Amino acid sequence: MKAFGISLRLSLPIVSALIIFPICSARHARAEHPAVTNAMNGTWINVDPATRGIVRIQINGEKVHPYGACHPDLCDWGVLKAKSFAASVDSHDATAFFARQKTGFSRSEITLSLDPGGKLRVEVFSHFTDGSGRADYRTVNTFMRNPAAYVP
Repeated sequence: MKAFGISLRLSLPIVSALIIFPICSARHARAEHPAVTNAMNGTWINVDPATRGIVRIQINGEKVHPYGACHPDLCDWGVLKAKSFAASVDSHDATAFFARQKTGFSRSEITLSLDPGGKLRVEVFSHFTDGSGRADYRTVNTFMRNPAAYVP
């Protein structure tokens, strides 16, 4: 069957492509513009010197590197890939991160966000996967930027 001199068999794939391509392109374009993280880059120190949780965090772009309280040395959680979030769809400045960490005995989800006073709020949700019977738990800590290690 022909309409306007074009086979309908050929026009359906063409019309479909014209509809789907802009949708896919819009999704791809958004994915290429993550929130800029410069305001959060640097080394952050827990304000509680007696913490049993995360002691220090280094942020560089969309990577976070937490260190936990262990003795005699800090526990290196490794560099975690994080997803940055802006305060609104119109902003490109990151005000929060989300990262995941998996070990042989647990999974943790970490949120990091800047408060209005410029401090970093870190919330960790830990789930044990080793059958130890330990309760899953949540911690919330506040961090201050380490001025000696900060390079804007």
